[in-house]
Amino acid sequence: MRALLARVYAALPPLFGTTNPVYVGSGAATGMMESAIRCGARSRVLSLVSGAFGERFARIAESCGRRVTRLVAAPGDTVSAGALSDALEHGDYDAVTAVHVETSTGVRADAASYGRALAGWDDVLLLVDAVSSVGGVEVGMDATRMDIVLSASQKALALPPGLSLIACSPRAMARARALPDRGMYLDVVRMDEYWRQGGTAGTPAIPQLFALDAQLEAIAREGLAKRFARHRAMAAAVHEWAGSTATRERGIGMLAGESVRAPTVSCLTVRGDAPRLLQLLRERGFEVGAGYGELAPDTIRIGHMGDHTVREVRQLLHALDDALDELAA
Repeated sequence: MRALLARVYAALPPLFGTTNPVYVGSGAATGMMESAIRCGARSRVLSLVSGAFGERFARIAESCGRRVTRLVAAPGDTVSAGALSDALEHGDYDAVTAVHVETSTGVRADAASYGRALAGWDDVLLLVDAVSSVGGVEVGMDATRMDIVLSASQKALALPPGLSLIACSPRAMARARALPDRGMYLDVVRMDEYWRQGGTAGTPAIPQLFALDAQLEAIAREGLAKRFARHRAMAAAVHEWAGSTATRERGIGMLAGESVRAPTVSCLTVRGDAPRLLQLLRERGFEVGAGYGELAPDTIRIGHMGDHTVREVRQLLHALDDALDELAA
């Protein structure tokens, strides 16, 4: 088990773009969101909300007793670095929460611009949900000045759910050590102590760890540059299809604006019966995501991430064409 963990611990940091340790926990990424708040936020949190998971981060902060101010983007957009800078000038915060790729809307935030906006605020930590980023998008934790980055196994890493991941900058670890009431299971200081011993802070999800080890080897064989390029190519195929005249005439559109579209997931607006469209796709052997939260009645989501290929995406789009024809009949 220690040999397996040593391989996993060595292979994870490049996916986060960090030289810091990446800790592995058994549980959902929501737990690591709570860990980021308990270990990285003292009292005042500024939450950048561009969809349901940005809102979840804000609610977690509130549930942990932090005072939260929200900056909310319009559906299909992200909070700008200018808006973040303005909020920092007019408020008193010790942490900012953000979502790198918002799974509910298919937008990617410009995390680098957030890091630049925070450059003059030494006491404000940037806490980032990268659940739909790690393994499919260059995260660049160190280069973009992210302080805590969290992820999970079931998105671009293409594994079953059950593992959550978190990495902390040195100043985030210093903040954590100074904070009381971090709890125990979600305490990154405790995670670090066990990491240094080559173990995990809680009982590990052993089957998922074996799967993660195998997947990290596969990712290394493909190479991160090629993997990221494949994700961009899959996204481009979806964006091109959704932007065609024929597709638009069928009542399909992209929720996300062109400049903020994510390489790992696309949210499509549907003029018509979105649940029926999902059923027609299932009958053709394809499963895509229903709309999430308030967007559920009028959107569907395509997760073009993980081990999928451009060829498979094009097969899905062909099935979508057939399903849309039937839906219109």
